[in-house]
Amino acid sequence: MLPGERPDRPERGVRQRYLFLFVSFFLLLGTAGPADLAKTETILVPAGEFTMGSSEKDIDWTVKTFFSESKEWYQDETPSFKIVLNEFHIDKYEVTTAQYRVFMEAVRRPAPKFSDHAKHNAPDQPVVGVAWQDASDYCQWAGKRLPTEAEWEKAARGTDGRIYPWGNDIDDTKANVRGMADKFRYAAPAGSFPQGASPYGVHDMSGNVWEWTSSWYLPYPGNKHENENYGEKYKVIKGGSWNSNMDLARVALRGKAPPDQQQNYIGFRCAGPRSD
Repeated sequence: MLPGERPDRPERGVRQRYLFLFVSFFLLLGTAGPADLAKTETILVPAGEFTMGSSEKDIDWTVKTFFSESKEWYQDETPSFKIVLNEFHIDKYEVTTAQYRVFMEAVRRPAPKFSDHAKHNAPDQPVVGVAWQDASDYCQWAGKRLPTEAEWEKAARGTDGRIYPWGNDIDDTKANVRGMADKFRYAAPAGSFPQGASPYGVHDMSGNVWEWTSSWYLPYPGNKHENENYGEKYKVIKGGSWNSNMDLARVALRGKAPPDQQQNYIGFRCAGPRSD
């Protein structure tokens, strides 16, 4: 078992409430195509400036608050800087296993890893076990694309530099993270934490599953800390997961994974429309 794993505790009440709706949804998706999936609810994030990354003061707070052993773990988030983005749309929810199955069957794509695991394959759970290229291909098929790291972070934190999508308070009942305060052992049904939505109304941007972005893991402008992992070796993943502590669920936190990584805690959502 992973460190901190807990015995399975099925969320029967929640599952039963969602079961009928999502089974019906799954059956309807069986006749859907790219045009239908492109209509998945999206959120418009307006053009403008926002603060990306963390200041040294932010890092000091994180180390002190979470009793971290080293500041080096977080130095890739520095320095914080202002960046201006054009407006863009981003999916309100993470892509689910039901939605991904439509794509998989339409293009005859092999099933993702963990697709036969009952803990990770409910129709309403975010799809996991997908490599970066699979996630990118899905978004392209649906007429969209993966968000950049900057787009993802702005959609998650807005323009006021907040620590979590809902604000600056550490509240493990507003996201699906490690621990049972949120009542979920593994990934929760998409949209299970409306109280944890971002300023724009985007759900599950802290916890549940890490999310692929289109960006390579590169240093921020002005970053002076050496890091052998920088370069076109890893893609940035954001948001933390059901297996993350609250320090990793901060929206400024930069996760990284090789593009061929397939884990039961990595999923994705799309932005759009695609640039081509």
